Amino acid sequence: MNADRIKVLFISRGSNKDGLGHVIRSRQVAKVMSEGCKVKVVVIGDETSESLLLNHDLDYTITPYEQHAMFHFKHFQPEIVVFDLVTFDQSNFETIRLNSKTVCLSPIFSGLAKVDMVFHRTHVRAKHWTTMTHHPVMKCGLEYAVISDHCLKIPEAVYKQNLDHDILAVAISMGGADAGNKTLALLNKMKEIPDRLLFWVLLGEGYAHSYQSLVDSVRGSRHEFILAKTNDSMWRILNTCALVILAGGTTTYEAVCAGLPSVNTLETEEHFFLIEELVEKGACAYAGYTFEESTSALRGIITRLNRNRDELLRMHLNTKGLIDTYGAQRIASEITRLYSEAEIEK
Repeated sequence: MNADRIKVLFISRGSNKDGLGHVIRSRQVAKVMSEGCKVKVVVIGDETSESLLLNHDLDYTITPYEQHAMFHFKHFQPEIVVFDLVTFDQSNFETIRLNSKTVCLSPIFSGLAKVDMVFHRTHVRAKHWTTMTHHPVMKCGLEYAVISDHCLKIPEAVYKQNLDHDILAVAISMGGADAGNKTLALLNKMKEIPDRLLFWVLLGEGYAHSYQSLVDSVRGSRHEFILAKTNDSMWRILNTCALVILAGGTTTYEAVCAGLPSVNTLETEEHFFLIEELVEKGACAYAGYTFEESTSALRGIITRLNRNRDELLRMHLNTKGLIDTYGAQRIASEITRLYSEAEIEK
């Protein structure tokens, strides 16, 4: 079978509960693969994913039910299935695995040990991977980081101008959904920072919490807070900032690609491997072992960085050359090669 006839099914999750990072990453790889393959995208989730897939020339379906994804699998009969989600029913996964080549884009996936190939955006691997009985082909490294088309690089001269402002611009982005409303918890801590700052509070497509609660939480603060509902326009705002507070997901890698220093909060210490390489290279910072610890530490971290802006400039310079915009293309090529080699072995 020629590469241009390969059928590839992407199965992802995206909702207020699950977040939207998996959908964005799947979308980028699917767009590249659609140039030479027949591609279908199935998102298990809700309507919050719709705006991320509109106007991208993709054949996609959004369904709240995993069993509907299986219906599309049986109807589409793909040669390759690409998973980008955290959990998937084991029996359904076994059905897919027995009939298609399987690939995973998520480093945290219930079926990770049984797929044929895994893409991981850093050389640092999770400790529990060493205990896997089956060993999939592992493609690990910053070269496999998938960057959105909307991510804009910040020239050094522009970044230096951002640092020169008397009042530093700091962004907060806790993901497209922020199910736990981390944004509100962060605002309650940010207002304690003694130096006056400008905060851009970026609220994604899936943010379903009260905007009024955010406004009330910062009422009377010395800082300026701007609430912005963003999707594709997020990087137009981030290009005016000197620092961003993130949740350690796909946007952390986009920030490195763009040249924007970030301070990251994580759910648990176990997820540190996802950003460890970037921290070691001085391209971003880690605020603490748990979200609660990190929110307490952020007050001191941001105050220090505001008063020592040369440290921010060093972080900006450390990002240069680490991550490019070709991760999706590399992944697409490797997936096509996986299928071609399997065909030769038949």
